[in-house]
Amino acid sequence: MMEALKDNKEWIGLKATLQFVEDKILRIIMSSKGWMMVKELENEVDDLLSERHFIMNKMFRLHVTEQEVTRFRKVNDHLLEMTRKMFREHAKLLESLKDNPILSLTSWDDVVVESKLDVDEDAEVLRYDDDDDYGSDFLHMIDAIAWTENLEIHSFYTILGEKPEPDRLDDGSSWAEGCLDIPQFSGIDVCYAVHDLCTHKNYSVPDLLHIRSFSVQNTIKGNRKYRVDG
Repeated sequence: MMEALKDNKEWIGLKATLQFVEDKILRIIMSSKGWMMVKELENEVDDLLSERHFIMNKMFRLHVTEQEVTRFRKVNDHLLEMTRKMFREHAKLLESLKDNPILSLTSWDDVVVESKLDVDEDAEVLRYDDDDDYGSDFLHMIDAIAWTENLEIHSFYTILGEKPEPDRLDDGSSWAEGCLDIPQFSGIDVCYAVHDLCTHKNYSVPDLLHIRSFSVQNTIKGNRKYRVDG
C-alpha cells in the first residue's frame, strides 16, 4: 500500500499535519499530569483530537486495505453481538428481579435497571504491521480520547415492572454515515455502536480497529421521592 502512497501529495500532506497535531497533544498530556482536570487544557486536547479524527479518516480512505476491511467487519460483528447479548441479559435481569423478596423490603418508589455498553477504560490497544504507514501514536491518542469522551456507546434503561423497549437502533438498517460511508464497506451493515464511536466520538476508523476490549455494566438503582409539606 505504501508503494502507492509514498509519492501521493495528499497523503504526504495529511501525514505531516497529523504528526504536527499529535505532537501538540503529546506535549500537553505528557507535560501536565493533571491536564484532564484543567478545563482549558482538556478543551484544547479535545479540539486537537477532533482535528486528528478528521485527518485520520481522510487518510483511511486513501489507505484502506482488504485486511482493514476484514478487521472492520470483525469489530462490527462483535459489537453488534455484544449489543444484542446486553439486551437479552437486561431483559433476563428485569425478569429475575420482578418478585425479588429483598427489593420488597425497601422503601424505593422506583427500581431502575440500566445496562450499558462502554469502551473498556483500560482497553488494550492492538498493533499492526502497517501502523507506521499512518505514523500515529495510537496508544497515547486512544488513551487521550478516553479521557475526553463519555465512553458509553449504547444503553437500555427500564423501570422494574415495565417491559424493556426493543433495540430500535439496530433494526437491520446500516449506520454507514459520514466517515463510515466508504465504498469498501458497502456490503457491511454497520451497527449503531460502531456509528456512535466513529461519528459521535473522536475515535477514527483506524482507532476503532485498534481497540480490543469493551465492557458491559448492569446497574440496579433505587429512587425515593421526598416532598416538603406546606
